[in-house]
Amino acid sequence: MGQLTRRVVLGAGGAFAIAPSAQAQAFPSKPSRFLVPYPVGGIVDIVSRSLADPMQADLGQPVVVEPKPGGNSTLATAMIPQAPADGYTWLMATISHVVVPHLQPVPYDALADFQPVALVAVATSVAVVNPSLPITTLKELVEYGKANPGKLNYLNPGNGSSIHLSAELLKNQYKFDMISVPYRGIPPGMTDLLEGRLQVGLLPGPLAIQHVQSGKLRALAVLADKRLATLPDVPTFAEAGFGNAQVMSWYVISVRSGTPAAIVERLHGSAMKALQSAETRDRLGKAGCEVPAPRSPADIMAMWKADYARYGKLVKEAGIKGDS
Repeated sequence: MGQLTRRVVLGAGGAFAIAPSAQAQAFPSKPSRFLVPYPVGGIVDIVSRSLADPMQADLGQPVVVEPKPGGNSTLATAMIPQAPADGYTWLMATISHVVVPHLQPVPYDALADFQPVALVAVATSVAVVNPSLPITTLKELVEYGKANPGKLNYLNPGNGSSIHLSAELLKNQYKFDMISVPYRGIPPGMTDLLEGRLQVGLLPGPLAIQHVQSGKLRALAVLADKRLATLPDVPTFAEAGFGNAQVMSWYVISVRSGTPAAIVERLHGSAMKALQSAETRDRLGKAGCEVPAPRSPADIMAMWKADYARYGKLVKEAGIKGDS
């Protein structure tokens, strides 16, 4: 069939080029599996389901979301290179996709074995402190950390997470002291942050907003491209002068490398259509995510390669280790 797609066929009306392969034209003809590397109910699961529902309607075939947590996100990820390159097995890749290989051995090549399809969301986070600290800006946080070694600590919900990377990148760029206190997720550390045993957190937007508005935490800056409507007086990292310490926490639908380009394009178009829906945008917003500007699969791969190099360097320089 590959040769047929490139042949010029003579018909009654003269010569015409055959359209994309029959495989791509027939896609999809059966359900798709959407693997999620994290537990049910978490942000990654919510983002995945927010896209799966409208894409299922557009594609005309079921999209079955399958959470497969484990191995610091590698359990689900490792299933993609083992699946056929036919577009029926998807992965919701997060920033961990390009970070975890620097933290532990993985049974795949994070770049060569995967084909990005669509960038569907970026998470918003807010840098917060316990109000007991005499700190109201990021600049003051850095100055306090330099002047008070060993006095600042922060909630680390998992090594290699975007929150962990954001804190370590800030420390690495501005050379101040802030100690990582590891937890298995954000919820176990929230009591310590609210009661002042932890001083600093980089929290998902909705969670931070809830506690900032109640006065239990103080917001310093937002990890996002623009200010949050619910925190209009809080600057972005870039506005505060710390744009080079900003980690973009992305969500990318991915398939196995070698998947036919026409199928990748079909899935990309379906995802872009889903993101135009007000309902999809609302669901993502409630999960603390924004819809980013569209990027082609090639542009996403370039982003992956840049982040792979950037965070690999950070992991090495900061001495970050994988979770035990």
